[in-house]
Amino acid sequence: MSGTAEIYPDAELNPTKEDIAARYGGIKTLIGTARIVDPAGKVGIEIYFGGEDSSRQRLIQLPVTYRENEIDPEGTLTEMEHNILGKRFVTNALHDPVAVTEIIRTIVQGDDGAAHSDGPAPAFRLQGSGDEPETTVEEAQIAEATRQRAVGTVTVNGEVLSYKLRMTNLPHPFRRGETGYSTSRLHLTATPANAGSDTDSDDDALVIAELVLSDGLFN
Repeated sequence: MSGTAEIYPDAELNPTKEDIAARYGGIKTLIGTARIVDPAGKVGIEIYFGGEDSSRQRLIQLPVTYRENEIDPEGTLTEMEHNILGKRFVTNALHDPVAVTEIIRTIVQGDDGAAHSDGPAPAFRLQGSGDEPETTVEEAQIAEATRQRAVGTVTVNGEVLSYKLRMTNLPHPFRRGETGYSTSRLHLTATPANAGSDTDSDDDALVIAELVLSDGLFN
């Protein structure tokens, strides 16, 4: 487990997560979220999942971070009032170097998502595809970012590598090239928690992030 996210189940938020999901992610029905932990405890990293309407037939995601201070005006979605933590800046996660670092680390190490300190368990289970649990991943630098892609450099085992991290708003099943497109070997999946963990099938897992690093070991 990548850590435990501090959760305030009785917190009052303005705007609410449902409001943010709808306005900035096109998510009309928020199903749930998943967390990744910032080791320094400064940045909240959360991925919203939901549907365009109440049918929930097509899953949409919106990765965000919460910070006390604004990190990148171009990536800022809105300000949020948290009755316990105070004012927070809600940022698209691909504009936040802490989030990018931890997403890359989760993928490369083959780590999973965070547990919750209180309240309901995460609605989605995250899983990185890598198999390098002892690899250190630090200090992602963002050279360019959009709502769905970040490029830059990241330090892996002390070596500065180039990366491309892609998180489209529409997660997709793992693909092996049969349709002319294949999923990168390094990726992050999300599986609904209610899908169960006693099955060997990956039918319910959706690819939510794809990563390319410049070192051939990881491509």
